[in-house]
Amino acid sequence: MHTTEPLSRQERWSIAVGILGLITAFGMPRFIYTPLLPLMQADLGFGDDWAGILASVNYIGYLCGALGAIFVHSIASKRLLFKISIVIAVLTNIGMGLIHQDAVWLVLRFVSGLASAGGMVLGSGLMMLAISPKHTATALGIHFSGVGLGLALGALWVLILKQWQTWEGLWISSGLVILVLGLPALLFNQWYLNPDKKAAIAAAIPQHSFKLLISLVALAYFCEGIGYVISATFLVSILQHSADLPHLGDYAWVVVGVAAIPSCWIWARIAQTIGEFPALIAAYLIQAVGIILPVLSDSIIAALLGALLFGSTFMGIVSMVLVYGGRLGGSKPTQLMGILTACFGVAQILGPAFAGWMAEQQGNFNLSLILGCGFTLLGAALMWAAWRVQQR
Repeated sequence: MHTTEPLSRQERWSIAVGILGLITAFGMPRFIYTPLLPLMQADLGFGDDWAGILASVNYIGYLCGALGAIFVHSIASKRLLFKISIVIAVLTNIGMGLIHQDAVWLVLRFVSGLASAGGMVLGSGLMMLAISPKHTATALGIHFSGVGLGLALGALWVLILKQWQTWEGLWISSGLVILVLGLPALLFNQWYLNPDKKAAIAAAIPQHSFKLLISLVALAYFCEGIGYVISATFLVSILQHSADLPHLGDYAWVVVGVAAIPSCWIWARIAQTIGEFPALIAAYLIQAVGIILPVLSDSIIAALLGALLFGSTFMGIVSMVLVYGGRLGGSKPTQLMGILTACFGVAQILGPAFAGWMAEQQGNFNLSLILGCGFTLLGAALMWAAWRVQQR
C-alpha cells in the first residue's frame, strides 16, 4: 500500500515560519492599504490619482526588492534580510499612522514594498530549499496561504475596529500586530538546504526552449499583474458607495482574503491533476470573470461573487507561477523567482497609477476594470502559447 511520507519536524517549522513571514512582511502591510484607503480619502480628501501613486510607489519598492533578491545567494544572507523585512514592515505601518507628510508617505510605502519582496521572494526561496522535492508542491500550497491570511486579517482588523479607531490608529495598531505575529519568524534560525534537494537541484537541466518558454510565462505573469493589481488596490473604493449594503467593499475584501487562504493548496492539487498550464489557464479565465463582474452588475451578489472568484485565483496563479519558476531555476530558484516577480512588479507599478488616473477622468473604475479583464485574458492566451512550447 502506498503511503505518503509525512513532513519532518524541520519542514513543518520552515513552512510555519514562512507563512508568518508572508503574513507580516507581505500580506498585512501590503493589503491593509486597500480597506484603509477610503477612510484616508474621506478624512484627507485626496483623489484616486494620488491613491494610485501611493500604491504604485509600494510596488516600485517591491520590484526593486525582487530584483535585489536575485543577487542574494547564501542562506545566511537570505535569513538576515528576511528578518529585516519583517522589522521594516512593523516600522513602516506604524510610520504611516504617525506622520502626515506626502513625501514621507512615499518613502514609507516604497520601503514597505522592499520589505514585501523580502517576505515573498526570500522567504519563499528559503522555504523551498528547506523542503524535500516530494513535498514541495504541497508545502508551497500551504505556504502561500499566508498571503490570504494576512489580507483577511488586515481586512477584518479594519472592518471591526474602524468604529473605534481612526485610520491613523489602524495603521499603528496593525504594525503592532505584525510585530507580535512576526516574533517567531524573527527568532527562527534553523533554515537549511534539505539533503534531498541537492540531488534534485543537480538533476535540474533547462530544456532547449527554455528562453522562449520562460519569456512567455513572464509576459503572462506581467499581464496577471495588471489585471490583479487594479482590483487589489481599488476594490473597496469601487464598492464603498453601494446603496444596497453599507460597507460592501469591506465585506467583499474579507471574502477576497478568506477565498485566498486555501486557494494555493487547491490550485496545487488541480495542477497535479490536469497539469500546470491547464490549471493556470483556467485560473486566469476565472479571475477575468471575477474582475469584470462589478462592471456587468452593481448587485451585491455580483460584488461578492466577483470577490470570491478574484480571491480564489490570484494567489493560486502566483503560487503556481513561482513553483514552476523555482523548479526551472534549478540550483538558483530565488533568481528565476525574482525575475518573474520583477515582471509582476512592473505591472503593479503601472496598473494603479494608470487606473487611478482613468478613474479621475471617467468618474468611475469601469474602464480600468475592463482593461484589467483584457490583460488577464491576454495572460491566459500567453500561458496557452507557453504550454504549446513546452509540449514540443
